Amino acid sequence: MNAFLPVSSATRLLHLPDAHGALLADFDFYPEHDLLHVSWHGHLTAEAVVRGAKAGMQLFANGTLPRRLLSNHQAVTGEWGEALPWLHYEWLPEASARGVRVLAHVLAHGTASQLINFPGGHEFVAAITHGLGARSFRHAESALQWLAQR
Repeated sequence: MNAFLPVSSATRLLHLPDAHGALLADFDFYPEHDLLHVSWHGHLTAEAVVRGAKAGMQLFANGTLPRRLLSNHQAVTGEWGEALPWLHYEWLPEASARGVRVLAHVLAHGTASQLINFPGGHEFVAAITHGLGARSFRHAESALQWLAQR
């Protein structure tokens, strides 16, 4: 992956299928960096995003969440904007309260699936930028380098 996160240091916590059995997301934890890397896959829907986010929170049900979160959307398509109110008003406050301090978001290659294009996207981006110092990137390498400094 890169010098900050050698693949060998990752623990695969979950290989989450979607409702049809296709891969929805991989959750890899790097304990020495206190980082959760969520790699999303396939065609995302609002329901799938909420399901994946809840699954990620449940992985750490007995304690705090990792300090650093990398949400990688490079390999996705789909319109999941209907999940934004839930992410904004339920996930974000809980994630912050449970220990997430910084978030890097790797953009989808297709512009139709990018967060900013959804209704409420600007407001959610402002909320996560303010609450978590979030930043978006085009490539995972840049996101990881940025997270390494946080």
